[in-house]
Amino acid sequence: MTETDFSVLLPTYGGDDATELDQSLRSCFEQTRLPSEVLIVEDGPLTEELTATLTDWKKQYPDRLRRIRIPENRGLGNALNRGVKECTYSLIARHDSDDINVRTRFERQIAYFNDHPDVDIVGGYIGEFSRDPSAVKTVRKVPTDHDSIEAMARFRSPMNHGTVMFRKGAVLAAGNYRAVTRIEDYDLWVRMFCSDATFANIPDILVKVRAGAGLAERRGGAEYARAEVRRQVEFYRRGFIGFPVFVFNVVSRVGLRFLPNRIRRWVYRTVARES
Repeated sequence: MTETDFSVLLPTYGGDDATELDQSLRSCFEQTRLPSEVLIVEDGPLTEELTATLTDWKKQYPDRLRRIRIPENRGLGNALNRGVKECTYSLIARHDSDDINVRTRFERQIAYFNDHPDVDIVGGYIGEFSRDPSAVKTVRKVPTDHDSIEAMARFRSPMNHGTVMFRKGAVLAAGNYRAVTRIEDYDLWVRMFCSDATFANIPDILVKVRAGAGLAERRGGAEYARAEVRRQVEFYRRGFIGFPVFVFNVVSRVGLRFLPNRIRRWVYRTVARES
């Protein structure tokens, strides 16, 4: 069966920038293949500027843009869990409120699913920029075939989260996104591997993202370290990783969280490209 319709799942919250959200939505509606539905999950109260931006886009696409509201901000994992359940179509594209889609992104992913009906999730590369989306500074590459993706997943996340399109049924079969503290995407990927989902990545830039200076800072500290340990313990208990890999991951990943920010920034730029 040929896939034609799909949803875009886009969560937003009060801390987002209205101008970036506007650019993000524009990149959804200026695609070579228009989404059947763009589902906005409003995670808690929004600012007046964000609300106005969503209202304007709703006026332009009343039959394609849909909004659901969560009264209190409960985090990305919870918003995505609710959003997956609410999406109308069997194919769902993830998109973030501050990212910009390449114009052919959705067309290429739909074509990939139609050419590879055994695949459950397909992502791609991201291009990182500072101010000008046309001036990509860094390309964050990921493996493209299932076996290589699974091998990488034993050590770090093998998918660029904001690029993925997946089959709703495969995500629900794995238990959906969970309201875990950080790393909600990596948590889901491992559970999808454990439920025999098939992965792929397109070897090209599908999404452009802002490479803000605060990335390394946000991924440091005790809270992030605790989240890393909890996930690694669960991966080990599920049998996805063995004990030597478990020890290596805990030591290397937790150690990274306590490095000075300038060193952690260097690691992200040169070694540990994470999604």
